[in-house]
Amino acid sequence: MLVVCEGQVTEVEYFEGIRDYFRSLPVDIRSCKVIGLGRDPGSLVDYTIRERDKKEKEARAQRDANIAYDEVWCVVDVDDHKTLDQALIAARKAGINLAISPLLRAVGSLSLRGVRRRLRPRVDQAEAQKHIRDYDKHLGRAFPFANHEVARDRAQRADPDHCAPNRKGRNPSTNAWLIVEVIRQSGRSR
Repeated sequence: MLVVCEGQVTEVEYFEGIRDYFRSLPVDIRSCKVIGLGRDPGSLVDYTIRERDKKEKEARAQRDANIAYDEVWCVVDVDDHKTLDQALIAARKAGINLAISPLLRAVGSLSLRGVRRRLRPRVDQAEAQKHIRDYDKHLGRAFPFANHEVARDRAQRADPDHCAPNRKGRNPSTNAWLIVEVIRQSGRSR
């Protein structure tokens, strides 16, 4: 299984933590840096397709189907991206599972960027660290990975129809719990 995340810290640490919690060794978690265009969903899906195709080519060359990925996921935020709809279409066509970020970070119809804009004049990062422990986006050792079912239930309550990859849900909502379920199942099969 390959999981490629738009975020470089929180999302990667979250899925690595879930993988480790379930002892799901065959899960490859990556962040993606796309230079020039930024980390827009379209570029992220393109990167994910290339990574999947590399493994498939390697598997054919070595005549070992176990090298190829069985499942490929791409995780993006919904923050003001102009390419999200294109990314959804490209992911569907390529057989990539696209999930909306695991963080229910939107407040009403306000994006993360909008929240930051409103807070920036009042709170800088140094000030926030005084009030919010581990504000540096790292999850930390005490993160409650065991509460994955609570997170899934909250996500399903936020939008009961957001239960499949490659679709947008209501704001705020997430379908990244689907990835957690796949990782959990791969850990059980070991």
